Amino acid sequence: MRANRNSAVLAASATLILFAGSLAQATPIYTSWGSLPGATFGGTGIPNTSVAKTDVFVNGSTTVTLALTAHQRYSNPTVTDNGAGDYYAGTGSNCGIATDPVGCPSALQGALWNVGYYISVSGTDPNFNDFGDFSFTIYYDFDPGAGTAFGSLGTINVNNALIANSISPSSVTLSQGSENMLFSYLAAPVPGVIAPPAYGAFNPNATGEYNFYIGFTANNLPAFSGAVGIDVNVVPVPAAAWLFGSGIGLLGWMRRRSRQVI
Repeated sequence: MRANRNSAVLAASATLILFAGSLAQATPIYTSWGSLPGATFGGTGIPNTSVAKTDVFVNGSTTVTLALTAHQRYSNPTVTDNGAGDYYAGTGSNCGIATDPVGCPSALQGALWNVGYYISVSGTDPNFNDFGDFSFTIYYDFDPGAGTAFGSLGTINVNNALIANSISPSSVTLSQGSENMLFSYLAAPVPGVIAPPAYGAFNPNATGEYNFYIGFTANNLPAFSGAVGIDVNVVPVPAAAWLFGSGIGLLGWMRRRSRQVI
C-alpha cells in the first residue's frame, strides 16, 4: 500500500527484465485503467468497471489484451480500489454469503474475494492471431507479505491448461475467468500446468498484500511480450459490514425465517 503509483507501459525489454528476475516490491502494471466492456470474467454480475489492462501491439496488426480485476465473491462485501491497481478486500471465508450456512450460493468455501482475468488476441496476421502463437502465464500469490518475490508466486500455464482440457490453443482467441485463492486446485501441482506458490497454504484470515500478474511472449518473436499486474490488500471486515455487504442483513434474514415458519 504505497503512496505513489504509476501505470507502466511495458516495452519489450522492460517486460523481459521484469519476468526474468524477482520483484523487491510489488507495483501494479497496466497501460490503461477503467471499464472493459464485454468482459464477464467467466461469470455473471462480475463488475468490469475497475479493471487494470495492458494492450500490446504485435507485428503491427495484432493486439494482445491482458486484464485483471478483483471483486467480491457472490454476496460478500464489495471489493474497493484506489483507481490505480490496488484493491481492498476483507478477511474471512464462507460459501459466498455472510449468513453461511443459510442461503449458500455455492457448495464450496472460498475467500470473500476473487481475482478475475481476461486474455484476448485479435488481429489479421496469420502468424499472430490466436493463443497458439503466444505463451500466456497467470501468476498468483498466497503470501500476505508485501512484495512477494516473483519467483515465489504460483503459476498457471494457460496454454497447457487448455491442452489439458482437450482444447487446442490455436482455436482460442479469448480466455477469461475468476479464481479464488482458497480453491483447492490452486494448491495442487499439475506438471506443466499449475505450480503452486512457494509460501504454502493460503490463509483467508491473514491480512496483507497479494500480488497477481499475467504475462505473455510471442512464440516466434519473443521480443514482443507484455504484462499486467495488480495488488489485493486484505484487511479485517467488521461483522456489521458482512451483513451489509451480503445484501440481506440481519433483518432481512429474520424476515425470511419468519416467512418460512408461516
